[in-house]
Amino acid sequence: MKAMMHTGAIAPRESNVPVILDNSWLKIWGERALLVLLLALFVTRGLVPAWRHVDPDFASYYLAARLTRQGYPAERIYEWAWFQRQKDHLGIEQPLVGLVPSTLTSILLIVPLTTLPPLPASRCWLAINLALLLAIAAVLRKITSLSWTWIGILMFLAVSPLRDNFLVGQVHVVMLFLLTVAAWLHFRSSHFASGIILGIAAALKVYTPLFALLFLVKRQWRAATGLVLGIAGALLVSIKSFGAAASQVYFLEILPRGLRGETIDPYGTGWNSINALLRRLFVFEPELNPSPVAHLPHVYALLHSVIYVLIPFAFLGAIAAKGTNPARQKLEWAVYCLVILLLFPEMRPYNFVVLILIAAAVVDYLVTRGQWMWAGAVVSLYVLACVPYDRLNNGNPHGWTSLLYFPRLWFLFLLAGAFLWFLLSNSAESLVNFKSRALVPAAGLFAAITVMVYFSDLRHLAGQFDNYGSRLTTTIGSAIAADPVATRDSVFYQGLVPQFKSAHDAYYVQRLKEGSIASFGGDGDWFHPAATIDGQRAWAEIASAGGSRVVRFQPSGSNLANPMPDGDVSDAERPAVSLDGEWLAFIRDVRGRGGLWIVRTGTPGIGPRPSERSDERPLAGPGYDVREAVFSPDGQVSFSSWQGGRYRLYSVGIQTGAPVEMTRVACSVRYPAFSPDGTRIAFSCERSGAWQLVTMNRKTGELLQLTNADCNSITPAWSADSKSLIYATDCGRAVGITALSKLDVKP
Repeated sequence: MKAMMHTGAIAPRESNVPVILDNSWLKIWGERALLVLLLALFVTRGLVPAWRHVDPDFASYYLAARLTRQGYPAERIYEWAWFQRQKDHLGIEQPLVGLVPSTLTSILLIVPLTTLPPLPASRCWLAINLALLLAIAAVLRKITSLSWTWIGILMFLAVSPLRDNFLVGQVHVVMLFLLTVAAWLHFRSSHFASGIILGIAAALKVYTPLFALLFLVKRQWRAATGLVLGIAGALLVSIKSFGAAASQVYFLEILPRGLRGETIDPYGTGWNSINALLRRLFVFEPELNPSPVAHLPHVYALLHSVIYVLIPFAFLGAIAAKGTNPARQKLEWAVYCLVILLLFPEMRPYNFVVLILIAAAVVDYLVTRGQWMWAGAVVSLYVLACVPYDRLNNGNPHGWTSLLYFPRLWFLFLLAGAFLWFLLSNSAESLVNFKSRALVPAAGLFAAITVMVYFSDLRHLAGQFDNYGSRLTTTIGSAIAADPVATRDSVFYQGLVPQFKSAHDAYYVQRLKEGSIASFGGDGDWFHPAATIDGQRAWAEIASAGGSRVVRFQPSGSNLANPMPDGDVSDAERPAVSLDGEWLAFIRDVRGRGGLWIVRTGTPGIGPRPSERSDERPLAGPGYDVREAVFSPDGQVSFSSWQGGRYRLYSVGIQTGAPVEMTRVACSVRYPAFSPDGTRIAFSCERSGAWQLVTMNRKTGELLQLTNADCNSITPAWSADSKSLIYATDCGRAVGITALSKLDVKP
């Protein structure tokens, strides 16, 4: 371990510990051999495989950046199905894409690369990340006393974080670079510039604003000011680049759920977070977490609030001393980075690339003090936190066995415990702080914040589990079920079926009838089913390279049925069929903005070009930016339209007339659905970032809100008897990851 220090005549910076010369060729060459071995492991397991294909997460960043550059509406990039459709149209060879929960501004990193095809752009991104790794090593060389060899060893000991960053094309190497530069500036007393860098980093990943607590406790006002200005600048860049509407969607609908760990799968063992473990143990979800210890949301909220307040209180109390030497500043910075990792609700292995900075700073602190055994223990725990746990990440444990599926989290806790000991044992000032009169008000503040977080959690969870008893399907591990269409004897819906035995994960149209599910698809992604009330005729959108088309398929056919030869409409999305089955409405897209069209269902497709179908007629141009359409029982077509910064409902006649805005309500409105008896219309209404189900009596205009939980209830469809609604809900799940439920509606 002593060979970690610089050799030669260079003394360790900011330390009175003399350099220990070690001329043992065996040790020197052993270290170099270890570095070469780790580098070879990284190249063969991470870099080379990533070089051969478009990385999964990079595909999402690339797609969002390209759509933004081409002028598509940025507020739509968080819609799972719409985003997948654009991927299909561009022919990007990646089965599934989704931008949730990435920030809008993280897209800007990839915009310059979108002039290239996806694979060359991915390779350029890999080259940029390699250059950043070298730059990170150079900065670590400046801020630590470690040799180049040991900086390289510590860097490539982060086996899983580095490998996963390159395999999926994430931006966390950029985050590590920004955090390392911010640390270097901070240690040089350039506190304002350091804060600015951290504020810029917040534009990529939202955990750096937590440094504000450290700066406030240390009374480093210039750093805090720089952080605030950096965040403000990032917000302005976001609004300028993507528009107010997209920024509103992110900050109201995506970010709050992301901060609560409700993206993709809140119960996934691969998150390696306290939040995911607590949910796994104490929150039941029929498909994603069917076997917790018990369904005890109050216990989850209590433990969540206590742990998430206790961790920062303990560590900030230990580093609260105002005056510290430069070596301790490095220790405090590294320790606080680990605190942030522990607090963040969703941490995939690639997030832990930040451990490279943490390990280098702490090991440097220990070896300059001659604490070689402690340095060895830290390196060992660091290695255990960074090795792959791929099999456990995909596990589905039951009950208390979930505790065994979070090994990375436990090693982080051991590291945190060791770091807390270093802070307390090596600083009398910190020990004094723990024993001083400040402990009493600190305890009161801790209790107050804990109570606030506890009741905030309870308010957020209130009503989220009410839909469990009325779920239409319960398929373990199911991802997305949305856009239901009810017939007299079955329900069609759009499903994301990762467990389906096909060439790759994809969206399918599924039919639920008498408790059994049939899936239709196989040629691209199948979206947005439409069916006649008797269930004898059905349509769907197929998205593939070059565009979307609406096809008719045989509902009574077998799985993976081929489209029927008639009823094909080219350049068409989101079909809707009239109650009598005579008319088919669809959306024709112009750079992400939809126009509404209509065609008779009995007219067979006669060619690939829409102009060859003489009976196709537009009802509303792309200026209306149509999002969904539905037929009313009285021969009208109603649709949701993005106008003036909000969604509005319009209605237009099948034969003649211009669109007319329907009765206004005091919210943004999407997903209209008419009851078959014609008395009511249901829709989703956005309130405080959550979409709620609302019905309106068409005669009296009376509104009735049916849901009120802090989650989304969308795409309602009436049952054939007009007595209930079938809808998609992400309550108890993750933002946009919906399941189907049924809700009885009083006349």
